[in-house]
Amino acid sequence: MFLPENIDLAYSEKYNLSIRLSPDGFSFCIYCPEDPAIFHFQKTCLGSKLSYVDNIKKLIFDLGFFSQAFNQVTVTIASPFYTLVPSAFLEKKRIEKAFRFNFHDTTGIILSDTASDNDLQTIFNVDEEVYSFLSRNLWNPTFHHHSSRLTDLFKTYRGDENGKCCFADFHDKYVTTICFGENKLLSTNTFQAIDPYDATYFIASVWEKLAFDQSKDRLFFSGDVDTQSATIDLLKKLIRHTERIELNPGVMLTDEQKRTLPTDILAALCV
Repeated sequence: MFLPENIDLAYSEKYNLSIRLSPDGFSFCIYCPEDPAIFHFQKTCLGSKLSYVDNIKKLIFDLGFFSQAFNQVTVTIASPFYTLVPSAFLEKKRIEKAFRFNFHDTTGIILSDTASDNDLQTIFNVDEEVYSFLSRNLWNPTFHHHSSRLTDLFKTYRGDENGKCCFADFHDKYVTTICFGENKLLSTNTFQAIDPYDATYFIASVWEKLAFDQSKDRLFFSGDVDTQSATIDLLKKLIRHTERIELNPGVMLTDEQKRTLPTDILAALCV
């Protein structure tokens, strides 16, 4: 793999490395916090010949530079398996119990991630072998859940807006909905978004349960919007105020990158 000429890993400590793991994909980006012109993103679909963890090991070893001393290394887990608990009520020794209450049959190590100004903890699972391997082979990595990235981004994106709003982010054949009432986070959920009617039903159900007003409250779209036109067209028939969000990351991106990069990656770049 060839990196752009403006990335010199002899000085890796100047760059941030961000890795993203999805159910069937591995991607990473390298960028320089001090120079917005330096950015590189690469995505790889994981094949079926090797196991999930073996695919990741092969990519790390083949590319060869992940173990270098970067300025910052983050790993974002994109998955539907997570739950939110108020920070004030969560004891470290009870993290796994809180997660297993909602997900009985899942395996792996249980981690927590802070979202929404430290008020909430996102509890999620990671394959234990993947976690162990990355912890050993990356330079002081921190692990995050994609929903925490989105929650922080969308809370800021709302500004001082009054009323209720729902953000629907399409990614990895899923849609993550994050809803706010005034400045309060009301809910966050992740559903499959393969069939337009199923995805529309899931989002409409969230609106119904939270007593959103279809003629007054707002729905924002983000993420892999171009492939979800059928779902969005259906939702526009149900909800009066809909809008695609526009982000301004702190690095120089092409219009295509702004459209196609996962929103949780863009969220990290907007910090």
